[in-house]
Amino acid sequence: MALLFHCEWEEGGQIREGLSKLIPDVEFRIWPDVGDPADIEFAVVWNLPRGRLAGFPNLKAILSPGAGVDHLFEDPKLPESVPIARLIDPLMSERMAEYTAALTLWSHREFDAYADLQGRRSWRQVPQKDAEDRGVGILGLGALGRTTARRLRPFGFVLSSWSRTPKDEPGVTSYHGKDALPDFLRGSEIFICLLPLTSETRGVLNEKTLGQLPRGAYLINCARGPLVVEADLLAALDSGQLSGAALDVFDEEPLPPDNPLWTHPKVRITPHVSSLTAPGTAVPMLAAQVRRAQRGETLQCLVDRDAQY
Repeated sequence: MALLFHCEWEEGGQIREGLSKLIPDVEFRIWPDVGDPADIEFAVVWNLPRGRLAGFPNLKAILSPGAGVDHLFEDPKLPESVPIARLIDPLMSERMAEYTAALTLWSHREFDAYADLQGRRSWRQVPQKDAEDRGVGILGLGALGRTTARRLRPFGFVLSSWSRTPKDEPGVTSYHGKDALPDFLRGSEIFICLLPLTSETRGVLNEKTLGQLPRGAYLINCARGPLVVEADLLAALDSGQLSGAALDVFDEEPLPPDNPLWTHPKVRITPHVSSLTAPGTAVPMLAAQVRRAQRGETLQCLVDRDAQY
């Protein structure tokens, strides 16, 4: 009985060491040193080379050490009968809520404008809306989106959300389904993207959808880079359709030095840090999932293969 582990993050070593202490009876195989493939019953992997998971005939569970599972569905040979579970960690949700709340308030209080004025040594006040007059839209109301909404609610913003299926959250006007997306976008002056990346959502933020936002809207994307058509984003920034964008995720990571987003005056960049996996809370959850799989129990946080999240 062995577990395949592959996670090249800085925190990967801590996750591996913590798991080995909590499930000492399970032998760890660190990719690419897998030994006999028939021994592998569990996989805790992030960005394993495509096609490799199909080579383990006795695999019982595939566990993602992060919130996303798009890295798994990019594998055309992903085993069809093996259950997949994502990591839903309340601490990660709180970290995301901190990030999105900070940038929402930054945009709402016009700090980009004041930073520009400071650079020009210009003492001038910028017109300011009240929170009760500011529409904040959250695209995606899963665990991360719900926590974000709950943290923003006390500020008094006009909160709305969009999701693929109906969702209810107190204090949030909820939209769902493709037909409702334009109405949701039209009320989102500050627009927070928390959608999972799937075959349906790739490129969802494009010329058409960005154009449906109120003119001068502010985009916060801390979900996945490929959700945004980068050329359309740059065009929206240059035209004034978007007043700015805070980007934590990109189509290519690390972001290449010659990418124009680095130097665009309306863009703020962070290196995919909005909601890092926290080994201290993630490891016990992953270990508990392995134990469930050992006992033949249903995994928690199971992924819907049709929805791809």
